[in-house]
Amino acid sequence: MTNLPKSESPADQNEYIVYDLRGITYVPHFRNHHIYVGPGYPRHNMDRFTDQELQLMGAKPRAAMLWTRGVNGNVSNSNP
Repeated sequence: MTNLPKSESPADQNEYIVYDLRGITYVPHFRNHHIYVGPGYPRHNMDRFTDQELQLMGAKPRAAMLWTRGVNGNVSNSNP
């Protein structure tokens, strides 16, 4: 493996659960992995879900490699 400069090194990734619902993948929010968001968040879509809400809607969980997510970050309409 070559030693890449820090600016060109790949970001650390970890395995997280994501949810697929009707062709849309919901991923954990980057500040709080207990909150799931879909495409366009927060500019075009402010919807946020818990894993239980997604499961009740019929979403299917699967594992995916994502950049590291936060644990207890504040996520709200004023701080998306």
